[in-house]
Amino acid sequence: MGCELCNILAGESKAVIIHEDDRAVIAVRDHVLTPGQITVFPREHAPILEMVSEDVLSHCAVLANKVSIAVFECLGAKGTNILVRNGLGAGQNIPHFGIEVIPRQDNDGLNLQWEPKQLSEDELDRTFVLLKDEFAALQGQTEKPTTAEKTVEPKEVVSEPKEEKISGKEKPNYLLKSLKKIP
Repeated sequence: MGCELCNILAGESKAVIIHEDDRAVIAVRDHVLTPGQITVFPREHAPILEMVSEDVLSHCAVLANKVSIAVFECLGAKGTNILVRNGLGAGQNIPHFGIEVIPRQDNDGLNLQWEPKQLSEDELDRTFVLLKDEFAALQGQTEKPTTAEKTVEPKEVVSEPKEEKISGKEKPNYLLKSLKKIP
C-alpha cells in the first residue's frame, strides 16, 4: 500500500499540492475531517516527528502557521486545530510525519475534546521529575540520568512551584501550578 503522503509527491493521489519547496509540501487531501483541512509534511519520508530534522520541522511549523492564517482569511474559519498524530498510540495512521491544519466553525460537529483525568500528587511529581530530567539531558544541560536514578521518591525531590519576582512583587509560577489543577 505504501505511504499516502509519499504517494502525493509521486502524483499517485487525488490530493492537490498547493505549495512545495525543497523541504516541505502543503496539500489538500481527499480524506479530511472538515472542508479546507490542509496537511503540511516534509518532502523526505520520516515516520514520526522525532525523525524529522530540526530545520525541516521548523520550516513545517512556519508553513503550518501561514496555512492557518490563510484558512482564517479565505475560508472565514472561527478557529483552527493544529494536529500532529505522532505514533500509533496517538492515532497516527499514515507512516509519515505531518501537521494537519483543521479549519473550525462554531457548532461544526467535530469533537476533538478529551476528558482530562486528575493525577495524584505522586503521579504528578514523578512525571514532573522524569520529564524535567529528560528535557535537561536533551538540552545538554546534564547527563541523562539512569533508570535507577529516576526512581528517587518525587516528594523528596520536587518542591512547590517557586515564586518569581516581577516588578518587585512575588508572583506565582502559573505554568507549574497549572499542572496541579483540573481544567
